[in-house]
Amino acid sequence: MKAVILTYAPIENSEKELLKNTIVFKLALNHHSEEYKPNARIISDYILPKICKNFNQKIISIREKFRYETKRVEYPNIEYKGATIVSGVEYLLKNKYDEILIIGDNTVNTKEFQDLVNTEIEKLKPKAQIYQYIKGNFNLPVKSISEFLS
Repeated sequence: MKAVILTYAPIENSEKELLKNTIVFKLALNHHSEEYKPNARIISDYILPKICKNFNQKIISIREKFRYETKRVEYPNIEYKGATIVSGVEYLLKNKYDEILIIGDNTVNTKEFQDLVNTEIEKLKPKAQIYQYIKGNFNLPVKSISEFLS
């Protein structure tokens, strides 16, 4: 099964509509990519009430929990390893996705953070085919959205 992780990366105009209209599962990180109609959002920062208020998708929360029951929020048993994108890949793997396209480039934050993300993603690579959308700072092969969705 295929899935896309949506972050902040710029997308070629020719591929925006493909991404918006695909039936492939789309997991947005935090507040990113509402225009691409994500199926769910994953968060690991302490922003659960804000995300629930501002977005209507299912929320996967790694560290923060409400004190009441709600069907809208899922609390998976995933250990937080310092980056939401890593939690996103782990969530997809746990849910049997075996082909993942990361629409991101791992160039934000510090060099140490980028290295942490690469180290953790490297550990997950044997479990699925993981690609990056544009040549960024991941140690992953590059695939366009149209290639991935076909």
